[in-house]
Amino acid sequence: MSKILRYLLTYGLITLILVMATKFLQDRAWFLSIFFYLSASLIFSTYVISKKTPGKYLLPGVLLLCLFHIYPAFYSGAVAFTNDSNGHQLSKTQAIDAILQDSKIPVQTELPINYQVVLKDSTREVFLVFKYSDSFYWIGNSKSVVKLDQSQLKFSINGQIQSVDGQKVLASDQVERYINQIQNITIKMASEITLQPIDLETLEASQPVFTYNASVDQLTNILSGEKYQPNDNGQMVSDSGELLYPGWKANIGWRNFTSVITDKEMRTPLLAVLTWTIVNAFLIVTFGFLFGLVLALIFNYKHMRSKRFYRTIFIIPLAIPSVLSILVWSGLFTAETGVIDRIFHISTPWLTDPWWARVAVLIVELWSTFPYMFLISTGAIQAIPSEILEAAEIDGASPTKTFTQIKLPLVVRTVAPLLIASGAMALNNFGAIYLLTGGGPTFSNSNGNAGATDILISYTYKLAFNGQEGNNYGLASALSILNFVLVGAISLYGLRKMKTMEEIN
Repeated sequence: MSKILRYLLTYGLITLILVMATKFLQDRAWFLSIFFYLSASLIFSTYVISKKTPGKYLLPGVLLLCLFHIYPAFYSGAVAFTNDSNGHQLSKTQAIDAILQDSKIPVQTELPINYQVVLKDSTREVFLVFKYSDSFYWIGNSKSVVKLDQSQLKFSINGQIQSVDGQKVLASDQVERYINQIQNITIKMASEITLQPIDLETLEASQPVFTYNASVDQLTNILSGEKYQPNDNGQMVSDSGELLYPGWKANIGWRNFTSVITDKEMRTPLLAVLTWTIVNAFLIVTFGFLFGLVLALIFNYKHMRSKRFYRTIFIIPLAIPSVLSILVWSGLFTAETGVIDRIFHISTPWLTDPWWARVAVLIVELWSTFPYMFLISTGAIQAIPSEILEAAEIDGASPTKTFTQIKLPLVVRTVAPLLIASGAMALNNFGAIYLLTGGGPTFSNSNGNAGATDILISYTYKLAFNGQEGNNYGLASALSILNFVLVGAISLYGLRKMKTMEEIN
């Protein structure tokens, strides 16, 4: 029974993956469709055909690694070389079609056209029946429009249409039930003329302001005669510099990377954010380690009582969910009404003044960091062989010399990899910044995208999802790559210094 169940689960999983692959293929997501087809093949080969056990354990991890880590990394890298942002997310064909559709003007030679509403019984679709160009009757909606013969229409004595092909025309009180459907109807006629309801009785004829010549890739304004051609940033632009929206997604090379140097509006806030990112990480790791080390030395004193109780208390900040604790700290730092200000009878702009906001961030990050430093320092101190300390005591070494020349070097050597990892985490500590200050207070010269407490990762987030000038995914992806390079370079430097320290020891 277990074998049958295993095969049923395997084939069910393969079927589900194939369905998803087909869906991605229909949506033209080529990489994901190929990946899921390949995954289905590998799962079938590994779990149904092959008898090799190692592959059955390795394959799920490899596939998930590719899907959730490698693919997003490469995708972010690809987006960094595009202008992907608000107004630049369509294809070129879609963008030009949108310009043509959105730039319509009424046809001056056409008077308002009377229409009547027909509800098709079989599909419950709403159609409009109207007389166009004083010649023929038509029936249509946004999907289609068809010319009618006189034989298909039945008129009343006063000339109103009673039925169309046996379908009854709705009375005025019935039409009101379908107002939403009627308002969304756009009927496309010949010569780019479109008809849209302006009320429950008449249609307005409109035509595009622009015409598009695909052979020369050019838009022409039929009113002014001005011509628009594509530029290198995925937009149609005139000779006078007027831009048309929306644009389209286009490859722009290294422009996102060079703009952080050449564009002053981008460079100035970025330098401030980058400086605070490095300073914040350095201060948090340094003071967190020193604080944790001091506590570890105090509670490692052999004659101290109730050490387990005190150690438990200092580990509590590590056990509390960070989201909850940061939100509590945010309430404590509220000016005047917060607990801190009320206890000390002060009024401090903790979260509204740039320098005080940075102090608040450091306090909260230190509070959440020192328990970890306390734990690793305690472990490193307890790992020091007692023979070394006893020999130093016999040789007459003072407690200060024992600490500076024996304990501290051995502890630093032991915890150095963990300090490097803590530095990397501090450089990417998005949650503390976002939940406590939101990156604020905001710089006046950053278009609302950068603040005094923003670190590089929170600034990147704002550009991608919270920008006042639109979501700039291309620039955010470029900054995420720069953030990766920064973290990697600092970590590599730290690891090399650690190896040098090991050789000295």
